[in-house]
Amino acid sequence: MWIDGKPDHNTAGRQHVVIRQVMASAEEKPERLAERKGRVVLVPTDGSVHSERAYEWYVKNVRMPSDCVKFISVIEPVYTTPAIGMAMESPPLPDMARVMEESIQAGKKLCQQYMHKAKADGITSQAFLHVDNKPGAALVKSITEHKADLVVMGNRGIGAVRRTFLGSVSDYVLHHAHVPVIIVPPSSPETK
Repeated sequence: MWIDGKPDHNTAGRQHVVIRQVMASAEEKPERLAERKGRVVLVPTDGSVHSERAYEWYVKNVRMPSDCVKFISVIEPVYTTPAIGMAMESPPLPDMARVMEESIQAGKKLCQQYMHKAKADGITSQAFLHVDNKPGAALVKSITEHKADLVVMGNRGIGAVRRTFLGSVSDYVLHHAHVPVIIVPPSSPETK
């Protein structure tokens, strides 16, 4: 879903810095990259201090005047469940549509806030909102769709054991993206 109201028909169902550099494909030789007017930098946003920290790090450390930043926010859909086995804390069925709409509105507001911030920083930007139950996969798909040259994202700073059991969107993107990924960690590890 575009923030400016244009529809995206694909919305349903889907300090140390780590840098992953991969080889450019044959079509993306350095000479061809230099011919472009500027880089496309994808910055995932989720309203956390981690995504804020990643954006600020980008502005201070790797920003180029000709960059276009594409803010991507992924909303996980609210699913209905069969009556058998429905948890007590699940919202009643009529409320699920309302909860989803509220999530989408919050995502739009977040993207608009980042676009205003980019404008104040003199950065060309766009924002996109996706609804997908797999945020990592949605971000990797967005890299291709938006022809991103670079991804800058934050992480929570959780340890390897917790990351193994809980999963990590930044870890997924790092291992599945085919462009350089910069992961900006917190200044101190998460203690929870």
